[in-house]
Amino acid sequence: MKFLGSVASEMRRVTWPTFGENMRDTGIVLWTSIFFALFFGGVDWLLEQGILLLSK
Repeated sequence: MKFLGSVASEMRRVTWPTFGENMRDTGIVLWTSIFFALFFGGVDWLLEQGILLLSK
């Protein structure tokens, strides 16, 4: 029971992010994910075109 008491004590000290901070961080993650998906998709397409050009 000592463990659960210390867990509860630590949880009272946690500073939880606000709704605005959560929305900002979620937006950053989404835009970063979209950027890298498009970037790596473009690089993949360029490499594929290069290989197809070389294989002709």
